[in-house]
Amino acid sequence: MEKAETSLLSPPSEATSAIPLDSPIRTTAIHPDLPEIQVPSEPLPVYRYHPITCQPIEEQDVHSELEQLRHDFPTRETALRAQEQAAKEIKRKIEEAEKKREHIQREMDKKNKERDTELKVVSKYHQVKASDIPS
Repeated sequence: MEKAETSLLSPPSEATSAIPLDSPIRTTAIHPDLPEIQVPSEPLPVYRYHPITCQPIEEQDVHSELEQLRHDFPTRETALRAQEQAAKEIKRKIEEAEKKREHIQREMDKKNKERDTELKVVSKYHQVKASDIPS
């Protein structure tokens, strides 16, 4: 399962690039628990698009991975349970990444504010020092 998951979710090759999540071609969520990850809705079914590149997935390209998944999850119930678990894990990772991005943005804002304050102090110091010089 891990090998199949890794190959299906690996970064796109250099020939195809990631499509931004806010792109207008992304119209349909890949899963009800993941509304922020969308792919085109037509002409193929949602599950036939790569979630990063939005390129059609050809069955022959992922045949071995599909066979492995069928072996790992022989019943519909186990496959659905695994799908729900994977969706929760992806949602958790997305939330963690968003929290990290927000934390970094706060830190950057804080550093910018500190820098601006330091520049004001230095500017004021130079003004006072310049006024102390006799003419």
